[in-house]
Amino acid sequence: MALFARSLDPAAVSALAAIFGSFVGAFASTLSAWITQRHHDRRDTLARKIAHREQLYSDFISESARAMVDAMQHKFEDPGKLTPVYALISRIRLSSPTNVVESAEQVAKTILATYSAPNLTAEEIHSGAAKRDDPLRQFGNICRRELESLRGRL
Repeated sequence: MALFARSLDPAAVSALAAIFGSFVGAFASTLSAWITQRHHDRRDTLARKIAHREQLYSDFISESARAMVDAMQHKFEDPGKLTPVYALISRIRLSSPTNVVESAEQVAKTILATYSAPNLTAEEIHSGAAKRDDPLRQFGNICRRELESLRGRL
């Protein structure tokens, strides 16, 4: 014990305390900056994911609405008219949950079934618009819930 007491000079203790204090302060500052940056990176990634999905869902709604109106007025003669809808469904599969994908697939099935139904005139489409169930309503509701869930994590 006497050897330990002699080796601890008060000046040495002060110097060691200053060195270790500086080390702990620098470490804490570095760790804090790293955690903050990581949090910002995650928020930015999530914000980009939300923006991507919003655009994807919007594109799908636009293309599906166009195809639905075409299906009400024409018979299924040109399968190429459905290419954008199926391409968007495939893109939705890459990044969206199963319930969104299933709802998009249901919209495509509804469009195909509408092609088999008798053609409607513009007046019939207009008068029936309020009476018909909107095939995109369920898709929109599911997408909105999913996007709200993602925004809640921001």
